[in-house]
Amino acid sequence: MSIEDLVDDFWRDALRSNATGEEAQAKWLAFVQGLQDRVAYFPKEAQDEVFLRAVTHNAQCIGMARVDLDALRQRLGVPVSHNKLVEAAADTVIRETLGLGMGALFRIFR
Repeated sequence: MSIEDLVDDFWRDALRSNATGEEAQAKWLAFVQGLQDRVAYFPKEAQDEVFLRAVTHNAQCIGMARVDLDALRQRLGVPVSHNKLVEAAADTVIRETLGLGMGALFRIFR
């Protein structure tokens, strides 16, 4: 499974779960920790490449979600929802992933 597939799986789970606030932060941090655990035995350069690919793909997902969240859902195979509470939860996932998540990825670099 590629790094991009793992990021897509994170987004599928986050969008389906309707996570908000601290829950969205916890999901992202768990994803980052799991990724770190997977590559801990890689040489540092390879670890850096993995996380750069994850950051790049995550940024693409965030960009798509900001422009058209339904398009991201369709690309990921997540049912499109027009429930206001679900939309608010999805917006929270986007904000939390962008705000907290990018910093978390960069903090794990040595």
